[in-house]
Amino acid sequence: MQPSSTTGQRAPAVPSWVGAEPTWSARPAELLGCRGEVVATVDHASRLVQQRMVNRARASAPALQSIADDEWFALFRRAAETVRQRIESGALDAELAALASACGLPVRRATRGILAVVDQMLYLDKIMAVQSPDGTTTAYRTGRTRHGWSWLPAGRTAMVRVPANFPTIAIEWLQVLASRRPTLISTARHDPFVAAIFVEALYEAGLPAGAVSICHDSAETFHRLADQVVWPGEQYPPGLDPTKLKLYHFGRSKAVLPQDPGDDAWARLARLAFQGCGRLCTNVSSIAVPWSAHEAAERLAAKFANFPVLPLADPLANVPAFTDLDDWNYVAGLVEREIAAGAQDVTAQLTDVPLRVELDGTRFLRPTVLLVKPDSHLVRLELPFPFVTVTEVPREELAHTCRQSLIVSLVGEDAELLDELVAEPSISKVFHGEQFDRGYDPIDPQEGYLADFLFQKKLVLPN
Repeated sequence: MQPSSTTGQRAPAVPSWVGAEPTWSARPAELLGCRGEVVATVDHASRLVQQRMVNRARASAPALQSIADDEWFALFRRAAETVRQRIESGALDAELAALASACGLPVRRATRGILAVVDQMLYLDKIMAVQSPDGTTTAYRTGRTRHGWSWLPAGRTAMVRVPANFPTIAIEWLQVLASRRPTLISTARHDPFVAAIFVEALYEAGLPAGAVSICHDSAETFHRLADQVVWPGEQYPPGLDPTKLKLYHFGRSKAVLPQDPGDDAWARLARLAFQGCGRLCTNVSSIAVPWSAHEAAERLAAKFANFPVLPLADPLANVPAFTDLDDWNYVAGLVEREIAAGAQDVTAQLTDVPLRVELDGTRFLRPTVLLVKPDSHLVRLELPFPFVTVTEVPREELAHTCRQSLIVSLVGEDAELLDELVAEPSISKVFHGEQFDRGYDPIDPQEGYLADFLFQKKLVLPN
């Protein structure tokens, strides 16, 4: 039974998806927005329903392998265009407004995030081809390669936990599905919307029944029965078997500036910090310099001041809100304790805007540049809003300071430092020159490729 909205304004009702079948159980729950309003009713699938999802996923594998490559990726392109048309026609306005309020995102930015995924789906064949052992998409279907071994699935089903940081994260589970792996999606509590928007369009485009299912919020049965699990961040449920687990997108991206790079570079660094409203793993979250860190922090803070806190419905809004009071207090407390310990809030010195901002009943944290010591724990931490630490370290320690980073951007010329960064095994990507602020493109390896986890090289003799 599909429940109706309890408010005067239509609130979306988001079902679970058991394969191609949208399903309602007896456990729907109200989802609250950042002002405490009900923005949607969301189904919560029982363990029995989750079991049905897993069974349908397992049964769908032969159908996924049977579709010719051209038709397979044309299916994703058709689905992408369906989503684009629905956004442009206003058919998804209620869902986009609910998504923005539940996740604390500006409506315009959330919409652009979904459209970015739409654009990526148009070249999903290229994204997948670059990950295969022979540079084509054929191996996903046949398992055959140009080498003396086969390339075969490392599991029959894969679960993907999808966080609610920003809609662009949907490209992760789309790659799993595009590899022809039956996919079990577990959405985070605040965002049941984006996965449902794309899954509905995929089934309308001809995706085989059972190829993908959605369970919202809690999916314990998936944890137990999925052959492989792709999980965001570094904290995962203790019951998950680590041998079948891939962690992804935990961020901590940094920039190093051997000298002052000039005004244009500071503006580009600020934009890099605000991409995805500061909630992406690719956002610069820390800057290290061997010269005046205070001067560097002032330069960046001046650019941050161009991005004020605005209502989420404002077309110019770039700063995210906090839906949960506890999350707001926790993140603000991290910054406030660091300031109490001696860090300088350079943004506050330039703008007089307090860290905590409440606007129209919505909680924000003002975009912040913090001047800290090199041993500050915030140097190795990313926070879910535009936040950057700046620290001064000797030139010979810059590469060491940047270890354990997803991306390090070298802004300026220093060939020796570039070599040191490239040689550091705990750095996944190094961007420099005119591409120091390169954004995320799923065609690039990021902590390796997903296919490295999803497939295994298997020797079969005679071949």
